[in-house]
Amino acid sequence: MKIAIIGAGAAGMSTAYLLNKHHDITIFERQSIIGGNIRTLNKNVQGTQLDTNLILDCGVLEFQSGHFPNFHKLMNRLNITMAKGETSSELFLANGHCYKSGAGLMHHSKNFNEFLNEAQKLTPVVKGYMQFLLAEYRVTSEDLYDKTVSTYLDNDIHAVWLKMLLMYAYSMPYQKIADFPAEIAIPLLRHSTMFTKWDRMVGGVYTYIEKILEQFEGTIHCSAKIEAVYRTDTGIIISTASRERLFFDKVIFAVTPEQVLNLLGDASADEIRRFKAWQENKIETLIHTDISFYEHFGVSYYTEFDVFQTDAQGQCGYNAYLNRLYDIDPIEYSHYSLAYNLGAQIDSKTIIHKQDHNTPLYSVDALRYRHEIIETNGENHTFHAGAYLGNGLHEGAITSAYSVSDLLTGSTH
Repeated sequence: MKIAIIGAGAAGMSTAYLLNKHHDITIFERQSIIGGNIRTLNKNVQGTQLDTNLILDCGVLEFQSGHFPNFHKLMNRLNITMAKGETSSELFLANGHCYKSGAGLMHHSKNFNEFLNEAQKLTPVVKGYMQFLLAEYRVTSEDLYDKTVSTYLDNDIHAVWLKMLLMYAYSMPYQKIADFPAEIAIPLLRHSTMFTKWDRMVGGVYTYIEKILEQFEGTIHCSAKIEAVYRTDTGIIISTASRERLFFDKVIFAVTPEQVLNLLGDASADEIRRFKAWQENKIETLIHTDISFYEHFGVSYYTEFDVFQTDAQGQCGYNAYLNRLYDIDPIEYSHYSLAYNLGAQIDSKTIIHKQDHNTPLYSVDALRYRHEIIETNGENHTFHAGAYLGNGLHEGAITSAYSVSDLLTGSTH
């Protein structure tokens, strides 16, 4: 069959790879480069100020070791080298207080008294988190449906920290995290304990897209301008901005969900109901070399998941210290970080690269009909793949790719 895939991010490229030997695949990507929110400097992102000897990601960074089974299955199939490690997080509040990580306590306490004081400060945080885990242990997925994070997390310090980690994972404004769907958030938080192991991709996340491209036999159109997609009894018509009419047997929408209705020229009432609540979430991330904003807190240990409250009104952001993630010597090179919503705190002269991202704005209303999208995949020659159909992260994207592949090949993964 001739199959069109719209979107060349994680879900689109993984689906293309899984279908490559079975069907004639054409990929349409509206951006000038492929990868979606996979952005690897000195690979699919070129011409930055980063030293050409370094590879840094300014999008997806790490993957849980034990709870991303389909992601790891695909990476093994592609022979991707993964590096294992532990990560930590520190919390910095607008009033100048901070809560250090266990690693920060162990390696950067000035003396034993400081270690004890900081450890004592962490005690209610750890206690609150353990109580959260015990309370949610018996909660089922059915219990979580149609509920928000605020049902399970209040404004205690451990809850604030957890909500900020959700902000980190989904790059959504902190003010909207209270309304984040519990059916995605709670399973993630259950698995993101202080002892969680994380994997990173040696050579940057774009490495696995390179592996897919080495084996891909279809066609890729970047900077593609699609006017509309129409379905007929026999197949698909894609109308382009240059007035071409392209014919396919099936179409796979591997785009963020708020784009679907804009692309469908003949959306049904059911499709409108399923997708109308999705909204776009435009964000900007920064790769920079500034560490001066830590000085206010008197810390010299920077973690992979540092979260910051930037003002009393609740504005928040994050800073991921990349040297620790990528084993980069700051003396030989510099201090490198990936930041979100910390533009006012970062010296503009230290910014190496700015990256725009489009991600879904997760809400209970938007997720309400997700099960219908999955259940009706294939109707009217139309399929959907994307992280939003799973856990909202890379595991969700690749799980949906496997599901679509199974439907179109008759296999089971």
